[in-house]
Amino acid sequence: MQLGSMSIGKKDRRNTNASVRLLSAEETSGDLNPASRPRSREDSLISNEDTAYRDNAIVRERTRKSDVTELTMQQGVVLIEDAIHYRSIHHKLDSFSIGLYQWYHSAPVQWCLYAVIFVLMFLAFLETPSSLTWSSDPRKNQTRSELPPGLLEGVDFACLLILLISTGIQSYLIADIHKKMDFPKKHPWLTGNFIVILLSLTDLIVSLVLGDDVYRLRLRRLLRPYFLASSSTMLKKTLKCIRNTLPEIASVLTLLMLHVYFFTMLGMLCFPKGGHMGANHTHTEFNNTEWKSYFSSLDQAFMSLLVLLTTANNPDVMMPAYSENRLYSVYFIVFSLFGTFLIFNLLTAIVYNQFRGYFQNSMQTSHFRRCVAFSAAFSVLSEPTTRRNGSTSLTSESPSSSNDINERSVNMDKLKVVLSQAAMQPLHRTSIHHNIINLGLESGNVTKVDFNQIFSSIDSSIGVEILQPASVVEYSQHYVRGKVQRIVFHPAFNIVGNLMVLVNAIVLTIEIAIHYEKAFNQVFSRLNVVNYAFAIYFVIEQSLKVFALGKRYFTNVSNVYDCMITLALVIVESLQLARYGQRADYIGAKGLSLWDCARIINILVIMRLLRIIPNFKPMAVVTTTLLEIMRNLSSFAGVLAIIYYVFAIFGMMVFENTTNPISGGNDECPAAAAGQSPAKCCCGTFEQLQYWANNFNDFASSLVVLWDVMVVNNWGVFLDVYSRRVSKVSQLYFIAWWVVSVVISVNLFIALILDHFIAKWDRVHEPRGNRLRRRQTVQALFFANLHDPSRTEINDELSKHPFLKWCVGGS
Repeated sequence: MQLGSMSIGKKDRRNTNASVRLLSAEETSGDLNPASRPRSREDSLISNEDTAYRDNAIVRERTRKSDVTELTMQQGVVLIEDAIHYRSIHHKLDSFSIGLYQWYHSAPVQWCLYAVIFVLMFLAFLETPSSLTWSSDPRKNQTRSELPPGLLEGVDFACLLILLISTGIQSYLIADIHKKMDFPKKHPWLTGNFIVILLSLTDLIVSLVLGDDVYRLRLRRLLRPYFLASSSTMLKKTLKCIRNTLPEIASVLTLLMLHVYFFTMLGMLCFPKGGHMGANHTHTEFNNTEWKSYFSSLDQAFMSLLVLLTTANNPDVMMPAYSENRLYSVYFIVFSLFGTFLIFNLLTAIVYNQFRGYFQNSMQTSHFRRCVAFSAAFSVLSEPTTRRNGSTSLTSESPSSSNDINERSVNMDKLKVVLSQAAMQPLHRTSIHHNIINLGLESGNVTKVDFNQIFSSIDSSIGVEILQPASVVEYSQHYVRGKVQRIVFHPAFNIVGNLMVLVNAIVLTIEIAIHYEKAFNQVFSRLNVVNYAFAIYFVIEQSLKVFALGKRYFTNVSNVYDCMITLALVIVESLQLARYGQRADYIGAKGLSLWDCARIINILVIMRLLRIIPNFKPMAVVTTTLLEIMRNLSSFAGVLAIIYYVFAIFGMMVFENTTNPISGGNDECPAAAAGQSPAKCCCGTFEQLQYWANNFNDFASSLVVLWDVMVVNNWGVFLDVYSRRVSKVSQLYFIAWWVVSVVISVNLFIALILDHFIAKWDRVHEPRGNRLRRRQTVQALFFANLHDPSRTEINDELSKHPFLKWCVGGS
């Protein structure tokens, strides 16, 4: 009833106002002057109420327009950030959600999440059995340092709680984009986060209730690498590409296993235990020790040839047969020729080709996301073009529609404000500013085509040098600083500095050789005086640079490196001179002496010689490719960290304390247990090679074992010892690790090297006029093969965003 009366009252008021307006019009149409006509009290009250109502409506409209403008600015900022970082735009776009979204993706928050994941995974080094011992050799009987009970569980719980909050924030930001039933399908990684956190918390509660002594399984440790995988978009893309490449890898591995099986059966026929070697061969046995190690049974022969594929037991496996008849070497040569050199290289080619293809498709998806995000940013920032009659219209239709998008433009002043608020790297900001200047768009309105051109080469480094801070102010030659600048800026200054570093390297080499070959106190004084001379020269050199360049000196990373190394060298040399003078009686003292510290710093000074590499073109291509690979190695390093972590934890669960020597020492060599001398032990055995420190007794030592097997040298020793001490089934663990680490990961690394080198080589040999200098990212490797999506594809993607139409429609 109140609502009805209010609506009626408003209706009556509008009718009254309309009557007043009609009356005023009739009165003013006559000869009577309205100003001279006396107004009644009711007329004055009605007029004042109508004026206040209109003023409030105007204020509300202006406030609404101001709020909409501020919201669109926030949306433009976050959409441009999404485009720069290849993120999806399918998230909430209201004011609160945008603030939460920007806070979540800010650098401090992201680094905190990375730190939480690092701490969570680092717990494996501290959990029982901890890796807090100087040696992993069980014969030393070292006491492991264990942290107080409940401390690590508390840290584990805190990390899981933070990750749960992080997952909840991500889910909230996209919760209304898709239907609840489609959430697991649309966002499997987020769904997996909830499941993994729930399982980890359950396992943590069980661990707290039962204790580590009773419950040592702790399955949550196997789940921790999932958080690392889900934290990086590039890492998720890499894992997805590896998964898609597995069928091709499996086909080659099947061919490889058939190759090993065929030669295993052929070897069992050619080398029968105690059988005839041929028509003219007498009934004899090969060397018994070697024979039992390689072809004693079918499974042993298969494993021996599998290890031979990696050349780890070559030529050991061949020697028993080769010592009897030189023609038997043909069998092993043919086996290695087809298996090691043909099928393995074919596997590398397939991994490179297939992985690159899948990765290129993934990069195309990222490029599509960027194009969609830029189009969305233009949509929310653009305004309708003024018509000829001066009127504009705001419709609820999305501005990204094909009929309306060409009639809209973005004010450059508004775009500059948005760009200033967007979080981006300085190189991105510099590239955008450079494009604005080149296109002549410093003011006015920006069309859709111009908007795309502004961000077209956002990853390029063209113009970076032009827009860098101003160069060093050069003083006149009449000033002392001007004379110093003339010396420092001359090319001969750097040449002399590099020559001094080279001479310092030669002297350092001679000094170290004398230190180990002769009594060093005989020549110590002369060589040490030379080292002091080098230190004085480096101090003078860097002082001249600081005086000539001023603040600009500290903007160069190489200058800062030289300054730090020079200061460290001066401090150590001064301490050495003050403590020992020209005496060398401290040489031979235990630990790291001042002499050792000074020489180590000298070696770091020699790193300055790397600056001459750009002067040699072939060497420059190789070294720059190496540096680019190291910069873009995060996804590959993440894959290695995941597989190492999972296999190390699983190895601890299965093989902990299985290779420890038996008390009394008889287990150190099989021959020793039989009363024989250790010299008669089998060559290549775990016990004879004293591999006791290679075990799965803690997490750190497990990682080392996995690394030794990954290198594949003597990895057959680990197959043998765990086969004897645990079970022959344990060999499947090491074979699986070999396939994952060597066959897949190493070939993936080779593919990464090939991609970077080919891309770098093509850029070097491009015509200088057509060369586009791009920041060396993973996306830049595939830029030449990427294509821009069509307008229809972009509009279809924008139409799927329910909040985009609402936020740009003005309603």
